[in-house]
Amino acid sequence: MDELQEWLDKLENYRLPRFEDLPELDLYRDQLLTLVDKYIGPIWLEDGPVVTTSMVNNYVKNGLLPHPIKKRYTREHLAYLIAITFLKQVVSINEIQAGLEIQTNLNGGIAKAFDFFCDKQELALKMLNHREEGQILSEKNQSSAYLMVEMATMSFATKLITKKILMIESNNQDEKSE
Repeated sequence: MDELQEWLDKLENYRLPRFEDLPELDLYRDQLLTLVDKYIGPIWLEDGPVVTTSMVNNYVKNGLLPHPIKKRYTREHLAYLIAITFLKQVVSINEIQAGLEIQTNLNGGIAKAFDFFCDKQELALKMLNHREEGQILSEKNQSSAYLMVEMATMSFATKLITKKILMIESNNQDEKSE
């Protein structure tokens, strides 16, 4: 469990940039991809790049990302792409789109919504290292096999509640527009 504990300690110190920390200058796609890799790469477990050109193209085509302006991307694009990269590990593209719209409207824009997301993502990662305090684990010093089951079941439970919240919010939005 020493390797796991070292990784958890690394997660606890992980920080995402806040909206004001994102570059103000417009970026070309390769710069955008490089920055996403810089911000997310330190905790990324998958082989290969964090985000690819085809992913960005698909996100634009599907309306998750605004179209670039003269092949250039803004800090808004970067904020959306960072959030999408995390969220696609948990929920579908349609659910991401609905969730982004809800949070952006609720927080009064992308800047506040992105900062809120970053705060919550960092807190969630930090909680993994303090799971005894949060009572996720029922017994201290469980083996990694027990921890794996506990985390997988917790992942399902949080994914389930996320989907339910999105359903409720979508229904509330539909009722307001009628």
